[in-house]
Amino acid sequence: MFKRSGSSSVGRSKQDQSPENQKDVIVEFRKLLGPEYDRYDDATLSRFATARSFQLQKAKQQLDDTAAWRAKEKIDSRPLPVINPGTPILYPIRGFAPYLPDSNVEAVDEIPAYLPKIYKYFGGNCLHKTDKEGRAIYIERAGYHDAKQIAKNVKLEELLDWHISCQEFSHRVVMPELSRRAGTVIDKETVILDCEGMGMHQIHMPALSMYRAISDLDQKYYPERLGKLFIVNTPRMFVMIWNLAKSWLDPGLLKKISICGKDFQSTLLEHIDAENLPSFLGGNCTCSHMPGGCVPSVVKKNIPPISRSSLSVTQTPSRPSTPVAPSSEFPVRVRLRGGCRETREVLFVKDDKGDTQGKLEIKFRIIGGAKGVNFDVRFIKLDENPNKEENIVLVSTSTPNTEEIQYYKFETQDSGEFVLGWSLDESKSSQPVDIECSLLINGEIYGD
Repeated sequence: MFKRSGSSSVGRSKQDQSPENQKDVIVEFRKLLGPEYDRYDDATLSRFATARSFQLQKAKQQLDDTAAWRAKEKIDSRPLPVINPGTPILYPIRGFAPYLPDSNVEAVDEIPAYLPKIYKYFGGNCLHKTDKEGRAIYIERAGYHDAKQIAKNVKLEELLDWHISCQEFSHRVVMPELSRRAGTVIDKETVILDCEGMGMHQIHMPALSMYRAISDLDQKYYPERLGKLFIVNTPRMFVMIWNLAKSWLDPGLLKKISICGKDFQSTLLEHIDAENLPSFLGGNCTCSHMPGGCVPSVVKKNIPPISRSSLSVTQTPSRPSTPVAPSSEFPVRVRLRGGCRETREVLFVKDDKGDTQGKLEIKFRIIGGAKGVNFDVRFIKLDENPNKEENIVLVSTSTPNTEEIQYYKFETQDSGEFVLGWSLDESKSSQPVDIECSLLINGEIYGD
């Protein structure tokens, strides 16, 4: 990033980013910056100029902010594989041998202590071969993330630290090698987010706040590193997540995102050769020579958990990520244990017109009936305040000692999250209690 590779310039047209116009932009940008910025190569200046829509004063400010952040956080001193021999990889790799052998994350002393916690609840990921433009492909099984457990067991600073190390590895180790192979600058990557398995349990405000922090960091300090993002296998409830997430993203970034639903294979194959695309995404690749195949996943149990005897990892039961068929009358299941409170979250977000579709209907019953079950509802308004407070919508209410169906209805005009809570008084019931629940969101039933 900091070594200038030549004096070729680039040009300035927001509408026309031809090579000649790109050269003009770089010439103008370098005049503004002066010789003390000669350590930056043309590709870096082009990325920052593009990110700020060719408003070069703003691009300079972002460049300065990034340099200050990198110095403060000692980013360039982070050990990286290849650059620092013996440094372990922090995510699986396929298809970059002999420069980078195919590898999975291993439980060695050099990995961060938080990494086993992340991978215990992470749906699976891999830097998997290249697309037709020579860019590395990063694949993430986002639909299998256990969002609640990630937010509960992984600190935000740990997740950001891991993400930064992965970004540095991609930009300073992988991309220079791909550029050498291609004979041209490769400074972006293609990303595939696979939403297969996504359910309502992943619409969880603390986890979404963590994802936003990652998005904010990338847009501040790693501008224009995304070539193309494909979001595939999106379920119908994805629109709620997307209405929220797209408000975090710059307009230029949104143009690079394709939401492909269930019919995505032909779209991916336009950009990626079949031999480089995993079979579960419509390609021919299986990586059968590697444990876990193309995209190893502890959650999907195609590889064992990452563990070290010296690490202490909280053994919190993980809820399954596979959604229940919505034809079931009560698709959401909750198991209560004495003294514990179990929650389910429902998120509502304003649409593009500013309207919030916020009608929530809840039906539930206690299997076999039980004493001591209480139900409460809280609401967390979504705004810019990072210290979000829970507002009590329904105070803790004792339920009948029968299988009688309980029915509640709530509406909101605000974007935010309903938190449904069940608790069990262990002095009244010594055995676990099972609850069946149905959630109707704007008239549509959703699974867990």
